[in-house]
Amino acid sequence: YKDDQTKLEKFAKRGERLARAYAATIGLVHEEKAPYLASAKYPGGTVMFALRGRTNKEKLIGVQNFDSPKWRVLGVLDLVKKKRLHFYSYGDEFVCTGRQPKPPEEYIAQAAESVGATRKDGGAFSCPHASAANERLEFEFVNTDKKISICPQCGAKNKNTLTKLAEGMAVPNILDEIDIAVERPLEIVSGSKDMKDLLSEPVDHALLEKYASGEIGDKELVDMHFDAVHKKLEERSDRLYVRGGRSYGSDPETFVRDMTDDELEAKVLKAMLADIPHPVVADPKDTVNSIMSRYWSDHGLAALNGVVPGEVAKAYHKDDSESAQSPLKVVRQAVKKAAHAEVTSRMPSYTGLSQYSKLVDDVIRAYKTKGSSGANAVLDADTSNDHRSRSIAHAFYLSLGISTKSWKYTGEEQEFGRHLSGFAKALMDSEDADAHHKAFVTFMKEAGSTEDIKRSS
Repeated sequence: YKDDQTKLEKFAKRGERLARAYAATIGLVHEEKAPYLASAKYPGGTVMFALRGRTNKEKLIGVQNFDSPKWRVLGVLDLVKKKRLHFYSYGDEFVCTGRQPKPPEEYIAQAAESVGATRKDGGAFSCPHASAANERLEFEFVNTDKKISICPQCGAKNKNTLTKLAEGMAVPNILDEIDIAVERPLEIVSGSKDMKDLLSEPVDHALLEKYASGEIGDKELVDMHFDAVHKKLEERSDRLYVRGGRSYGSDPETFVRDMTDDELEAKVLKAMLADIPHPVVADPKDTVNSIMSRYWSDHGLAALNGVVPGEVAKAYHKDDSESAQSPLKVVRQAVKKAAHAEVTSRMPSYTGLSQYSKLVDDVIRAYKTKGSSGANAVLDADTSNDHRSRSIAHAFYLSLGISTKSWKYTGEEQEFGRHLSGFAKALMDSEDADAHHKAFVTFMKEAGSTEDIKRSS
């Protein structure tokens, strides 16, 4: 009846649903106008089909796209649901293995090639980069000795490797057909070799269901799986350190050394790790800042205590989002504050200073807390125009190694400044409070001051 349009229209409305779809599809030949096409979206992609007859869209898609192995299996989905049959579509073949999952070897070989697993060793297929020593996704077909291994890079190209492997399959539950594992073997940098399989855990079934439905891809599956593995590890009460595919056992020194070569970062990270009683697992892309951010709320104070005095640590540790986002910024601010406080503590305080001794005190305090640039800024801002003040300023410029400003001074001021520069250098280099006071008094006497410089009580 392929040439009888009337008969075809009748067959398209009654009888077995697959036959209806077949009749409706043949009937398209007799239509004078090109049919309007509908689209349907599946994990394997989007497919176009013509709506005709009284049958479901899967039957129409399967018949109208019968030359495509991945679409023709849709025509038998009702048999899969009702009778729990297993179908495998590849090339020109369309195989049913009844109620037992038993994919043909040819199907597995073609599926492996479609995902980039072009290397074969017995029943094992793998992409060129996958090996027992590297991170990989493994797909093992049940009731066979066939396994497919895919590295993260090839998995990213596939987006969802399981979806591509199952494109020609119509089965009750794909997760009953293929066992999926995420492997990340560890290189033992230090510690026990037994740590090699520390991250080997079964993938959560709920996560696999999201993956099988196409809701997430390979990358999300791997990331979410290891997030769960890391959280489980943190429930342990022993100290272990892992970064990417490397295990450091209970040795924080090597772990920190591989994380950073910055002295301050290393010191503060060690202090934080010493306060964390459970394993710490870092990704290869993690930085010292990102690790500290993760543990800042509970262990940030301990980290700060490792690099600054307790009162400074308490002042700078805040359990807020801004601090947690940039803990190293907080650490550097605290270290700067502590250094300033330490330097200031080694300088005596004075009251009742004259114009000249006040200038000297300001320059020295700026130098000892902010360095040469701080002292230079104080000198540049001074507008004194008397002979003694200008000679003092010239003396400090010279002691800072700045000779380009000598032209501003008279010959007498330059000569007096050169005389004072050695005493200025001695004051700048003084370390404790007593040495500072002695050098200060000496400088002022050499500058011609008769004032009695007294320290505050």
